Parts: sequence; structure tokens; C-alpha cells
Amino acid sequence: MVRGLDRFREHFAGLEDRYVLIGGAAVDVAMNAAGLEFRLTKDLDIVLLVESLDAEFGRVFWEFVQDGGYDFRHRSTGVARFYRFHSPSEPSYPAMLELFARRPDALALPPDAELAPLPVADEVSSLSAILLDDAYYDFVRSGARGVDGLTLLGAEHLIPLKANAWLDLTARRERGEAVDSNDIKKHRNDVVRLYQLIAPATRVGLPPTIAEDMRAFLGCALDDGFDPRSVGVRGATVTEIAAVLRAVYGVEA
Repeated sequence: MVRGLDRFREHFAGLEDRYVLIGGAAVDVAMNAAGLEFRLTKDLDIVLLVESLDAEFGRVFWEFVQDGGYDFRHRSTGVARFYRFHSPSEPSYPAMLELFARRPDALALPPDAELAPLPVADEVSSLSAILLDDAYYDFVRSGARGVDGLTLLGAEHLIPLKANAWLDLTARRERGEAVDSNDIKKHRNDVVRLYQLIAPATRVGLPPTIAEDMRAFLGCALDDGFDPRSVGVRGATVTEIAAVLRAVYGVEA
């Protein structure tokens, strides 16, 4: 389990309709619920649902930051707002919190809340950045579900987000940007792991833009050179996995 997840669950009890966990923490919860192991992940990627945010959530969130003793507190500028908190003094708190809000005024923090500008060199999470797209944001909202006191995305909604993050990082690397190849592989590997949680008969309708991204991902990320056993997935070849996911999401090769 992700460090500090129990702390987060307890602290935000009653506010589950204000946020959605995506990223590694959401995958970890989904995998553990199925009795499967997941890679180590240390941060919580949190999408704030601006339609239901209020001052109470801002107060409770800042209380969590203060109680955890987070040394680094940053926020971006611009149309959307990205927040990053890390290095808590309390070891039982999550190592890092990354929040994304589509409006800069969505998270109403107390007047005395002090945050530094996000360093220019720091990258905004690929999984969070894509939520500026209306189709992806609505897709996340529609896939939010309650699991053991937390709000998170299920496997069938996490897979398209992971696919988009893989495409984004791959394109950036091809443009010459400094992108760690392990970060790219991480998203592909997570898609293959999440495949284990999808019943073959599942059908998920995708908006055209997301369907096109999913088609592109399946066409180039899951090639014959990748062995699912390398990430602990047995009983299916990469070709079979791609075929199942194409049927699930209604995208052809």
C-alpha cells in the first residue's frame, strides 16, 4: 500500500465527492483489491473536481499539509493550477501530493497559506496535464468510484489515461526533450498490469479523441518485442492483450 494512504483516507472522510485519485496510487488500490502486487509508488496524484469543491475542502486539505509538515509547497501559475507538496516531516504521511485543478481559483486555501511558485525545471505530471482536455476530464469524472473510503478511477478508466501519458512522454522524447525512458515504460507496464483486472466482455465507450489515442497506443506501445511476464503478467501474449483491449474500447488496429 502507498505510504500515508490510510492517513489521507481518514483525514478526507466525508469529502470523497471533491476529488479523484489517479496514477500509481489508484492502480495500487485496484491491484491490491484483486490480490495482485504492484510496483512501489510514493505519491498521490489527485484530480480536484471543481464542480463540487468548496472552502471546507481547502481548509481540510491545508490542515493535512500542516499536520504532515510538508517542507516543499509549490503551485503553478496559469489557466489551470497544479500543486506539489513533498518531503513531509511526519513519516506516516504520503511522500508527495500532486493536485490538479482546471481553474486557478478552484482550491480555496486559507489566507495565511504560503506556497512558492513551481520551479520552471519541474515537470507537471503527464496524467494531470491531459485533464485540460474536456473529453479526458469528463471521462475521469464519469469513472470516479468509491473504494474503501477513497474516490479513485477503476482499471477501465485508468488504462486510457496511462496510454495518453505514454504517448505524451514518447512524443516529447522524440522532440529532443529530456525524458527518462523509465517513466515512459512505467505507463506501458501499468496498462499491461491493469489488463488483468478487465473482464474480456467489458465494453467502454470512448469519445473520439480518446479512442484515437487508445488506437495509437495499442498500435505502437504493445509490440511483439514486449514480454508481459517481465511485469508479472502470465497466461497471455502481448498480441492477445492488445486484442482484448481493442475489443474493450472499440478501437480497431
